[in-house]
Amino acid sequence: MLQVGISSFQPGDTINLKRDCTWNETLTPPSSGNSSLLIKIDSYGNGQPPHLTGYLPIAAGWWTQVGSTNVWSAMLYSASSDQTNVVQCGIRHFYCLTQPPSQLKYVRFGTVWGTALASQAALSQDRDFWYDSTNFILYVYSAGGNPAVHYSAVTPIVLSGASVLNVNGVSWLEIQHLQIDWFDSYGVQVQGASDHLWLANLAANSEVENGAVPLGFYVHPSGVPVDIHLYNTDANMNYAGYHFDGCSSGGCAFEIKNCRAYGNRAYGIVDNVQGAVSYDYCQPGRMKLAEDRLVALEKNDLRRTVYDRIVIGGITFAITLVISTIIAWRSYLGWK
Repeated sequence: MLQVGISSFQPGDTINLKRDCTWNETLTPPSSGNSSLLIKIDSYGNGQPPHLTGYLPIAAGWWTQVGSTNVWSAMLYSASSDQTNVVQCGIRHFYCLTQPPSQLKYVRFGTVWGTALASQAALSQDRDFWYDSTNFILYVYSAGGNPAVHYSAVTPIVLSGASVLNVNGVSWLEIQHLQIDWFDSYGVQVQGASDHLWLANLAANSEVENGAVPLGFYVHPSGVPVDIHLYNTDANMNYAGYHFDGCSSGGCAFEIKNCRAYGNRAYGIVDNVQGAVSYDYCQPGRMKLAEDRLVALEKNDLRRTVYDRIVIGGITFAITLVISTIIAWRSYLGWK
């Protein structure tokens, strides 16, 4: 992905990513097409879609014990290509990361999130971790020996504070058939003077809880874009699945068709673009667009509940009074 980001492409070029392959990197398309010839990013081969993920399990062989302590370290990145102690991936033993992580906010120990601390010296109990962002070294505390064995797996979310697919200031692009997951900020971000985009057959599913992010698709280009389309997309297990921002002066146009947004902590879709988004066959869950109306409905439901209780209470009292009166009269008249 780094090679794509530092290259130049011409209108009509296609960048194909191999299926069944995984990248722990950010993809930033560097060039624009034109109205006659789009630049396309797509997949080739058989199998699962190309996988862009922040999820990087570190195997036992990459951990080094710090002295005789319970602290262990793993080097995630180096600018030098000949370091044998840097975490490597694949049969060719390339570095897993070609882009240095500036931060690590989340590390998963087995199925449990760890606790980020401010220094190596502060590590004192299981699942404590500290990331040395100067030397790109992750330190973890493990009372039971090698962390990969003790916890079954240790997995930093290495795409931290970044966009996995970052469309910034480019136009006339078609991007499709990508699986994006395990990020703590943005799965797909469209920003800058971007327009004339077709984003199709993409899934952006975070699975990381990080305040008011992550956002599956964050669309907030500058200017007045009139031609941005999202087709056949999924945005699940984020803070918000789709978030549209900007366009304060109006005149923008976005299209979202055949979308799904399930299991997001706050909203399926946040629409802050003055009604510039057209929806077709979407299953978004909760929409912030309708928040005021939802609040009004909830208040009405509360009022209705109170009213219903008063009416039911009055009816119950009246029926009880009638029955008591009948029983008293029967007793007075000597009826059985």
